[in-house]
Parts: sequence; C-alpha cells; structure tokens
Amino acid sequence: MTDTTDAAIETAPGRTPKNRAARAVQIAIAAIGASILAVTVAYGAVFWPRTPVDGPAGDVPIGWAPWAANLRSSPADVTFAQMNAAMREKDRDKFLAQATGQAAEQLALWWDNSMAMGWNVAAIAPTDLDLDENGNAEVVLGAQYVFAAHPERGSGDRDAGLQLIQGFTYTVTFEPGSDRGRSFDQYEQTDEPEAATILSVVPTYEPNPWDEGSIHVAMRDHVVLIGMSDEADLVERNADVAEQSAVIALDAIRALGGEPTQDGFVSAITDDPERFSRWQYGQGTPWDMDVAGYARPALRPNLPERFIDPQIATGTDTSGTLVVMGPLSADSRESTFVHEFAHALHNTAAPGSFVAPPAAVMEGFARYVQWESGVADRGYLRQEVKDAVAAGGTGAFSDELLRSQDAGIAYDAAGSYYAYAASTGTSVWRLAIDAVIGGGFGVDSDDVVVSEWQAWVAAQG
Repeated sequence: MTDTTDAAIETAPGRTPKNRAARAVQIAIAAIGASILAVTVAYGAVFWPRTPVDGPAGDVPIGWAPWAANLRSSPADVTFAQMNAAMREKDRDKFLAQATGQAAEQLALWWDNSMAMGWNVAAIAPTDLDLDENGNAEVVLGAQYVFAAHPERGSGDRDAGLQLIQGFTYTVTFEPGSDRGRSFDQYEQTDEPEAATILSVVPTYEPNPWDEGSIHVAMRDHVVLIGMSDEADLVERNADVAEQSAVIALDAIRALGGEPTQDGFVSAITDDPERFSRWQYGQGTPWDMDVAGYARPALRPNLPERFIDPQIATGTDTSGTLVVMGPLSADSRESTFVHEFAHALHNTAAPGSFVAPPAAVMEGFARYVQWESGVADRGYLRQEVKDAVAAGGTGAFSDELLRSQDAGIAYDAAGSYYAYAASTGTSVWRLAIDAVIGGGFGVDSDDVVVSEWQAWVAAQG
C-alpha cells in the first residue's frame, strides 16, 4: 500500500509571497494533507498486525500506537478493563461481576467451557469505538486455547512471540449511559467512572458449541475434541480418529515443505443435523451442498486497547480455526478430519484479512492434502471431473459451484489444479500461501498454464 500526499513548498528565507491569499490556501491544503496522512498512518498502526522485533528484544512486552488507545474512560471501558484483568488473573467471580441476568449466565458458560478446554490467555474487546444507540457493542471474545499457533521469535512471522487468541464475535448490550464515544472535551478526564453492567451477551452470527450448554471434552496429544454433554459418547468414540487425522495432516504439511506453528487442533463433533446446521449457518441460509464438516477461522481483537494484554496479537487477520464434524461425516471421519485440519493449517500460515481469496484456493488445497496423505481417492480421475475441467477450465471450481449440490466435482477440479502444479515441480505449499496473499490463483502464470492443466487432467487415468 502506498500513500500519496502533496508536499507543501516553503518560501525561501527573506522572500515575500506574491499572493498572500493563495499562500493561505496552500497552507490550508498542506494542513489537510498532513492530517489525512496522519490519520492514514494511525489507521494502519491500529489495524495492521503488530510485528515484534526478532531476537533478544522479543523478551520485552510489545508496545502499540498511543494514539490508538482509548484516551478517556467510559463506563464500558472500565467494564472491559475489569473483565480483561479478571481473565489475566483467572478470577471467575470478578469476570462475572460485570454482568447480570442472561449475560452472567452466558459468560459463565463461556468461562466454564473454556476452562474445560484449557487456555493460557484470553481477551474481550470491542470491534468498534462506539456503542450503537441501543447500548450494543460487537466484541471479540476468546482465549488462546490449547494447540493455538505460537510462532517463535526470529521466525520472521508477523505474529512471532505474540499470543493468538481464538476469538469469536458476540453482541453485548450495556445498561444505558455506557457510551464509549470519544469527545475532545473529555480527554482531560480525571475521575474514573463506575463500570457499566452488561445486560445481554449473544453470538453475533453463528453459535459455537460452548455457547449452547455444558460440553464434554476429550484431550489427545494433537487434538482437543469437544461436543455437547448429551453426546459425550460420540466425542469419546471419535477422539482417537481425530488424533490420528491430526498427525496425518501435520505430517502432510511438513512433507509439502510447510513448517506448522501449531501442533494440534480444536475440534467439535455432533451427530445432530439441526445442531450442526445451527452451528454452521446460525440464522443464515444453508448451502445447497451436503456438508460433512467445516473449518471456521477465529478472530483476534481488532484494535489495541489499554486494557488488552500487550502480548496478545491484534489486527484484522484471522487467528486460528475451529473444526466441526457433522453427521454426514460418519462414514468418512478420517478423510473429513484431514481435510478440515488442512484448512486450519492453511489459515494459520496465511491468515485471512479484508479480502478473501476464491474458495477454490482453500478447498482445492485441502482436497489435495487428502489425496497426498492417502485418505481419499484422486477425484480428478473421475470422468465427470475431467469433463468439467475440459469444458469450464477454472470456471469448473467457481465459488458458486463449490457450494452447489454437485460441489464434489468442483472440489476435485480445484484439487487437480494443485496436483498439476505439483507435477510441474511447483511447490504446492508455496502456491497455496501465495494464492491467499495474492487473492487467487495466477491464471496462466509461471506455475500453472490453464490449457496445459486441462490437457494434463484429460491424460490422467
């Protein structure tokens, strides 16, 4: 990203401007330009993920832009500060003291289920600077659950040394008078206001298992598998296959040249179709395709705030992944787990941000990992896939087709794109990462020429 501004031209010493009015306009324009530049830089400092210094300096807590801080305290700010302090201290009572009624019950459920899963650090932070007219705020609430990614200092990763929470969005309703709005005449405020009480907490979009009741947890060396308490037997029966699948996925990424910064996964499972649909879509419209499992990227706090532990990574990048198995995975647990775990590793290596790449970038890679690890047959050998690739080229794996009733064909077509790239000596792992960063495949690039890919698929048998 390049910022362009008009530079102000200073008058040489001893020289009088010929047109003072024009000079005044120049000064005004320059001031406006400087202000825009300052805002742009400040915005970048807030939203761009913090990059720590490599090496010994990494032992020093991470700082952040002071102008991004909340320069005054509102009642809501005090509440967030108290809750974050409670999470640092692992003080359940202090955490719940900030809420009442339904909100206290929901937060207690989150706390108890999160503790059962295991976590190190946690945070709650608003995604915007203000409450709406009804006292609502969207927040990211999450914890660094077991197996969270943690890139090491010196790795060159922008998150190296920072704590990555696996957060999700909730809508919080405060009692009246809790507005976080920043007013310049309040910057000199000296008296700390009383904390605002939270009246309601609900998932903003789709609920996760820990939002709906007590959970059962099964822990293995590379996976924590959870489910609702009434499906505890299902969780226990599938914990070992989840563990085996986790090892397969991790080994597959290493074989492709990747270096995972996580050594396991957080996953959930249910055999209840209504429960699974609710977890995946919430109140949204289900896709036409039959879904066996999904991988949902988690979030980090958007904005650095005074009340957030400075070791917690902030910004708009995603931050880990929750994998969920549904009833349609019953006859293909291992293959589905491997597919979704491949998504998780892909998400960690190339976090999503403002612009999501085409779905084929993610789905094709996960399908290719299934093939390479031997848990699924190479789908591009099927005649219907060959026909789709020959007729449609890259249109065979459009976003629409990847969510259609015939999505399996599109998945295999996308996977074949990676398979052909591998046959030419291209690094599939590098292609998968670059396609996320670049917002899609480089069609007819040095890595893959579409006509040659089509011919290669047609020749496979």
